[in-house]
Amino acid sequence: MPEKNLVALIILDGYGIAKPNSDNAVSLAKTPNMDFLTNKYPNSQLLASGLAVGLPEGQMGNSEVGHLNLGAGRIVYQSLTRINQTIVDGSFFNNKAYLSAIEHAKKHNSKLHILGLVSDGGVHSHLNHFKAMIELTKKHHIFKKTYIHAFLDGRDTPPKSGLEFVRGLKHNTGVKFATVQGRYYAMDRDNNWDRLQKGYDAMVNGIGENHKCPGCSIKASYANNITDEFMIPVIIDKTGLIESNDAIIFLNFRPDRAIRIATALSNPAAVNHYYVEGKPHFTANPNLNNLFFVSTMHYADTVKGEIAFGLQPLDNLYGDVISQFGLKQLRVAETEKYAHVTFFFDGGVDREIKGATRILVPSPKVATYDLKPEMSAYEVTEKVLKELTTNHYDTMILNFANPDMVGHTGILSAAIKAV
Repeated sequence: MPEKNLVALIILDGYGIAKPNSDNAVSLAKTPNMDFLTNKYPNSQLLASGLAVGLPEGQMGNSEVGHLNLGAGRIVYQSLTRINQTIVDGSFFNNKAYLSAIEHAKKHNSKLHILGLVSDGGVHSHLNHFKAMIELTKKHHIFKKTYIHAFLDGRDTPPKSGLEFVRGLKHNTGVKFATVQGRYYAMDRDNNWDRLQKGYDAMVNGIGENHKCPGCSIKASYANNITDEFMIPVIIDKTGLIESNDAIIFLNFRPDRAIRIATALSNPAAVNHYYVEGKPHFTANPNLNNLFFVSTMHYADTVKGEIAFGLQPLDNLYGDVISQFGLKQLRVAETEKYAHVTFFFDGGVDREIKGATRILVPSPKVATYDLKPEMSAYEVTEKVLKELTTNHYDTMILNFANPDMVGHTGILSAAIKAV
């Protein structure tokens, strides 16, 4: 059998082109392979932010947006742009799912909880969506029984910007905060169920430190050298805990880091099945009943409830076209980027494609990836080389997570090693 001329799309996630400077991990690192390739072969540059990838002008790009556009082969207008437009044209305030949540809370004389990343990063959420939602609660006379459960960013925004975001939201709207925590807990996507349990327990069971105001809690966290992302879950107002008959609106629009906490709240039976060494890995409150849950976008089939903005399907995606011609494709990534070479690359839908082989390499179990800058790059490489010896594939989509995930830690020396 003749050797196939495999076409490889190798994504160095987070690897960018910028002028060399003292904070540029790419220019500071030794990159002999990249130097060889760029010096010997034709190459070009692509824009990966703003209008070029379907985001608002000036909005930074991210891994998910990049993979979605690569898989589609064209500009895909993102959730952020879509939701922003509904606020401008007013249809946001007539959204059926959001209004149903409000009516549920009013019918049961219960509370409305707004969950999400309080940030202007625009990657998972946007501060303007919180402001619009609070405006909606005032319009429908549920504001006094509305509570914010704030997740702090510190990855897609500066590490100590959360205080300004939270203070600004409270000052401008007067909304009540029930809990505050770093995204490290409630937005984990790597099966660290112990983190998720702490985030859930704060919002539902009132387990955690108590503080008198959201700003006070964040300042106390900073005083202990804990930045936004890693802020330990705290309770601000116990009357705002999630209870039976309440309604929940989750404002995050990106699915991957919303799935687990959304599943735990809307479909607890699905996560109570996780066991490690015979012990429950996650335990939901068994007394929580009749919750009305709204996710801003479709997160996953495990999340039950209403969806505010339905999926806009894409056709003629790279993976589908390859499959239609009877060709074989390989998708490889470690845990942190597996969804990117599958779910996001395939148009934001988790589905099997005929002729596609998926390989997931576990990401290392460390608190932060600066502690292991290589992550699972060597293991990923070994898997790929082994598969290529089969001469089975016509194309490959491969992701190396290191520059992105280690870069997010802000530790320059580790980011240089990752590159």
